[in-house]
Amino acid sequence: MKEEQINRIKSLLTKNLLSELDEIEKRELNSWREFSEENEELYNRLQNREYIKSRYKDYNRISSKKRAFFFSPMLRRIAAVLVISLIVALSAYQIIIEINEQKTIDRNMHFEDITLIVDGSRIISLNSIEDSTDIENVCVKIDRNTIKYYPQKSKRVAVHRIVVPEIRLFKIILPDESVVWLNSKSSLSYSTDFKGSSRIVNLDGEGFFDIAKDSSRPFSVITDGAKVSVTGTQFNVKAYSEDNKIAATLVEGRINIGYLNSMGEKEGYDMKVGEQSLYNKKAGGLEVTDVNTAIYTSWKEGVYFFDKQRLEDIMRDLARWYGLEVIFKESSVKERVLSGKLSREESPEELLNTFARMVPGHIKIDGRTVTIY
Repeated sequence: MKEEQINRIKSLLTKNLLSELDEIEKRELNSWREFSEENEELYNRLQNREYIKSRYKDYNRISSKKRAFFFSPMLRRIAAVLVISLIVALSAYQIIIEINEQKTIDRNMHFEDITLIVDGSRIISLNSIEDSTDIENVCVKIDRNTIKYYPQKSKRVAVHRIVVPEIRLFKIILPDESVVWLNSKSSLSYSTDFKGSSRIVNLDGEGFFDIAKDSSRPFSVITDGAKVSVTGTQFNVKAYSEDNKIAATLVEGRINIGYLNSMGEKEGYDMKVGEQSLYNKKAGGLEVTDVNTAIYTSWKEGVYFFDKQRLEDIMRDLARWYGLEVIFKESSVKERVLSGKLSREESPEELLNTFARMVPGHIKIDGRTVTIY
């Protein structure tokens, strides 16, 4: 990001806090927010008054010894506004830098265990922390597969990101008591404070969401290409960045999926229970069908459930879970349709041998490489 762009963003964010944006500037700020999930995350973080107050107190404490002049009440109020504006601007710059650092971590680092990334720069391996241990004074590790956040225990606001590697599932209980299950090779980022007017998380991968009802504060799941908005419901979102399609499956309640159509225009669809929406990121189209939701949510119970599913799609999920490399020698085999239910507790060898019996003569297993003819 160029320096003049950063300065412009800082200016807009500061004026927004002081309620001084005109209509053109509001549209400019909204366009910047909608450009990426990181921008929206930054915007919401800066709406937290406690965060701004804490930054102001830090500044006030450091600079108090340097102030030897007497200010009138009016001048003190003006100075306070200017200082808060400065703090907001500096905070915006620092958080942008943190977000850029987080992107570097995302691209270049592979984690062998469940990992917590704090503010995009500090890495904590949850495997090294004992059960029932407090983390950062904002959450507690319940067990090997679960962390729970405290509701409004700390005024310190941070952006947390959970990264789940192969052969693992993980459960997150958010500050509002919403529960998220993350599938293998997935990540979720969110603020540790849900006290604002909205609740926003960013998903790369697959997650099942059981959202605490709060009609005054919508809950949004932002993915690479679509946004799912709810107030309280159960649904599954599959949105791996390397996949061309994003799937949202509604189990209970109602959700709205927002996306860009083939013309680049914003559209939205209100889903009904039992529906699945498939959004094509390249073409921009949305396909809605009635489905058996158990097929798309059984993974959180440790079960593979597939019904008349293409072999290529099945193997893609298996590759993510076990960390396999899958090679198709014959493209026609990708279209073969299979049905079944398998336990994810099976070893890769056991599960792949089962598939070899289902597709005799077509699968060769060599360590972590699976070749399909």
